[in-house]
Amino acid sequence: MYIIGAKYLFLCDENFTILENQAFVFKDEILEFGKLEELLKKYPQAKWIKTDQNCIIIPAFINPHTHLEFSANSTTLHFGEFLIWLKSVIKSRSFLSAKAKEELIFENIKKIQRSGVGTIGEISSFGSDFNACLKASENGIRFVYFNEILGTNENQIEEKKVEFLQRFENSLKYKSEFFIPAISVHSAYSTHPKLAHFALDLARKYDLLVSTHFLESRAENIWLRKAQGGFKKWLENFIPNPRPFYTPKDYVMLFENIKTLFTHCVYLKEYEWLDKTYHSITHCAFSNRLLSQKRFDLKKALKSGLNIHLGTDGLSSNISLSLLDEMRANLLIHQGEDLLNLASKLLQMATLYPARALNLNAGELKIGKNADFSIFNLGECEKKQAPLQLILNAKEVEKIFIKGRECSL
Repeated sequence: MYIIGAKYLFLCDENFTILENQAFVFKDEILEFGKLEELLKKYPQAKWIKTDQNCIIIPAFINPHTHLEFSANSTTLHFGEFLIWLKSVIKSRSFLSAKAKEELIFENIKKIQRSGVGTIGEISSFGSDFNACLKASENGIRFVYFNEILGTNENQIEEKKVEFLQRFENSLKYKSEFFIPAISVHSAYSTHPKLAHFALDLARKYDLLVSTHFLESRAENIWLRKAQGGFKKWLENFIPNPRPFYTPKDYVMLFENIKTLFTHCVYLKEYEWLDKTYHSITHCAFSNRLLSQKRFDLKKALKSGLNIHLGTDGLSSNISLSLLDEMRANLLIHQGEDLLNLASKLLQMATLYPARALNLNAGELKIGKNADFSIFNLGECEKKQAPLQLILNAKEVEKIFIKGRECSL
């Protein structure tokens, strides 16, 4: 049993409550809040974890969308327009995969953790990230491991199923509270309906979370809605008179009654298509700026009542996997929003909301929730300014605890 206190406790509850000069008792879950002196008297057997007088404690961040298999990219891939980027990915994928050794992936995981992240949602296309993710999960960081399926060639359907099933069943062998197998259907433009139905049937059978990329780019939007544009011209190099597999609405309907994280949704206007009980949106601001030619309408999305949370995407379309950097990008691109209110909302979008999307007993400091929290030392700042100052100034945690256990950084 442990006791820890701070200048500010960011509960990250629905009201974004901040407790000042308070403490809490925890084992693997949070047991009680109160004044530090009172808790030390009430629980004399508990170990007191001393902290800096100006520290902030916040629930450990949750990054639900990464692509660690692209850990080797820095300047190789091309940005500015989605199809230019996609062609560079196809051209350089083998080269980048060969460079993304287990050691490099594990190193990037530790960097993510040092930015205050306790849970990672990893989208795994090939399984080359598996050993690093499993090793990291054994050292305290939690993974939701999305085995991804994709492919458009009708003649390769069975081959793709076999390859996917091998990766998927292997991940199931290691299922634990720190390594949670899940499924990713890559996207509407890249996944044949037979493969999508195959994967989603498995998700229903095993009651698993699902992730998918959706309406990320102008090219995808025109392709799915009008069967025109850059995708059509590109696909004509391979097949005569290509047609999209789905309309946008038909694609959403595939995920009916399945807990699904729809990533990007930059060109989605019809939020009513998504089911608030089962569906959420992962917003990746930095990635959208590099690829999408359009800004996600965060204000409208939040007004829809859907669960909107933050992700970094991978180094394939970002320069950082830190959620703090991602929040700083959000502060800059979502102009017109009150800065202090936006800061508090972004912190919820990195804690409370992704926890709900991933079915985790975490994401807020609350009695009965997992003791997943980070400690940041910022120096003196006013309570009202503290959320904004945390986003602007924090770089790395002092300590991070997952299920009450301090993690090695």
